[in-house]
Amino acid sequence: MNRKEFIKTASVFLSGAFLGNFSSSVKVENFRQLRKGIGIYTNRGGTIGWLVRENAVIIVDSQFPDTAKKFYSNLKKMKANKISVLLNTHHHRDHTSGNTFLAKHSGMIVANENCVRLQKKRNVGTPLDKNKVTANVTFQKEWTFELEGEKVFAYHFGPAHTGGDSVVHFVNANVAHMGDLVFNRVYPFVNLKDEASLAGWIKFLDDAYNRFDNDTLFIYGHSFSPDNVFGGKGDLRFMRNYIEALLNYVKKGLRQGRGLKDLQKTNSVPGFEEMKPLWKTALQDNIKTAYEELSRG
Repeated sequence: MNRKEFIKTASVFLSGAFLGNFSSSVKVENFRQLRKGIGIYTNRGGTIGWLVRENAVIIVDSQFPDTAKKFYSNLKKMKANKISVLLNTHHHRDHTSGNTFLAKHSGMIVANENCVRLQKKRNVGTPLDKNKVTANVTFQKEWTFELEGEKVFAYHFGPAHTGGDSVVHFVNANVAHMGDLVFNRVYPFVNLKDEASLAGWIKFLDDAYNRFDNDTLFIYGHSFSPDNVFGGKGDLRFMRNYIEALLNYVKKGLRQGRGLKDLQKTNSVPGFEEMKPLWKTALQDNIKTAYEELSRG
């Protein structure tokens, strides 16, 4: 699939109203190693991160049951043993639904306590609720684990994309999985019902930017292409600056007395014309979220 075909296909998204979240309908399977036994897997949903050692396997996020199964098949080709730890960066179903499959191969699932609370809150009374698998180990601010020559830290700096986001850092390899804290050069999905905060998102990315160095390799939840779901610190700064520009655009409009529908009549946020939509109304949805956050004070 070339870039033109990918962009054309990527415009179609599934959105479950009862989940308050989306999942990409695009299937671009890509299993690749990045650095020191750490790699990524893309297919449908948020990017899965993985670490494989001789006697240790660590997974970050799980997509959906069907894609998690395909991912695990790729993992087995590396003669990977039982999964030592599965971490969830946040509660959205395109990052956690695959828990139902991967839990069969992992004794420990780890997430921020708010991630688990929000995951349990969603889908209540629906068929998905019966099969939901949440983390059995939780933390408030940070969690650490060490095995097979690698130290893993998970950090939670406060509400951002959701109320329970985590950054997972493989310290020795210096690779950090950002989950959906970075939608690389595409408009992010954000829903205030998930306890999201655009102002908090800026602070979270500032904290992450200051914590890591220029050699850190970052993995992102979403982009237009599997080739762009990893990168350097500049991507964190770009994402942070986009959210700030979004808020500033809406703040200026509110001061001018402009209404939401008028503010949504734009093709881009000033200074961020290169941003692309993963679904048709992505920019307008971002503006609406900023409007609602600023209006509630």
